[in-house]
Amino acid sequence: MRSTWLGLVVLAITLQACKQNRFDSVRIPEGFSSVSIHRFEKYLFNINVDSVEAGYCKLHQSHPAFSELFTQGIIRIGKSDSPEFYHYLRMFLTDTMVRNSYRMVAERFPANADFENELQDAFARYAYFFPDKPVPKVYTYISGYNLSLAIDDSIVAVGLDRYLGRNTVQYTLLGVPVYLQRKMHPDKVSSDVIRAWLYSAFPFHDSVNNLLSNMIYEGEIMYLTKRMLPHQPDSLIFGFTPQQYKWCISNESAMWTYLIENKLLFSTNTLDINKMVNDAPFTSGFPKESPGRAAVWLGYRIVDRFMEKNQDMDLNELMNLRNYQSILNMAKYKP
Repeated sequence: MRSTWLGLVVLAITLQACKQNRFDSVRIPEGFSSVSIHRFEKYLFNINVDSVEAGYCKLHQSHPAFSELFTQGIIRIGKSDSPEFYHYLRMFLTDTMVRNSYRMVAERFPANADFENELQDAFARYAYFFPDKPVPKVYTYISGYNLSLAIDDSIVAVGLDRYLGRNTVQYTLLGVPVYLQRKMHPDKVSSDVIRAWLYSAFPFHDSVNNLLSNMIYEGEIMYLTKRMLPHQPDSLIFGFTPQQYKWCISNESAMWTYLIENKLLFSTNTLDINKMVNDAPFTSGFPKESPGRAAVWLGYRIVDRFMEKNQDMDLNELMNLRNYQSILNMAKYKP
């Protein structure tokens, strides 16, 4: 019934906003393991189009791993030893749409853009909390609006032309859905980069692949993302509007009840899992006021409750747990 999905829990919203997490107040030593951030689009578009081969070879010598990831995996023009490689690269560098996107990126993301400082702080926290984990190199690029993020063994890269702002006309012309355009703005860069790297650093590991395990795994990733960016609002990190975030808080119990009553928590059906944890205009089965991935927010709430009840557990220990069901049991989660 629609009356189940209510929304007037102002006190709960206020309390959540004020709650201090024990990891957020940790002071990271100054200069602790700073990350390298490379503005690859600037290097690339400084190449003289009349001598593309010489310019690219020099760039490749300086940044071999990402140069290959970019040409082979992002803009997909193949390997540099293929006969057509430099022809395609020249076409990319002179394409009107691509050059326009480079101009907009240069205007929107000047040197020392906000996201660079945010990522410096976030990866310093990551290195502090996970000293045995490698810190990646961070690259930025443009791809003709094609790809937001790319990951390699030691690299996380972000396509800045996918973060120009919600009202960027090109996104509409290219048919990007409105619910995705809403998240394609500069403030979203740092949390998306951190989350992408965390997926790579901490892959799904439960032997049971059901909705519950996926919700809690995704909840762990979001919990860590928040811990790496403690000053960013939850709504920004999740990509929710403030109204959607308030809706989740107000309807936490109703969402959980829906999953239980419809026997979805232990479903191993890929369709059931995907419609709950993948991005969408709203979460299937929930009212249209809900955000996509609202079930992931529930997973985050379970992990948050679990860590509150286990004050002696650090972030490394959390990510080493191999049974997501046990996290739910120990959290004693009852919204």
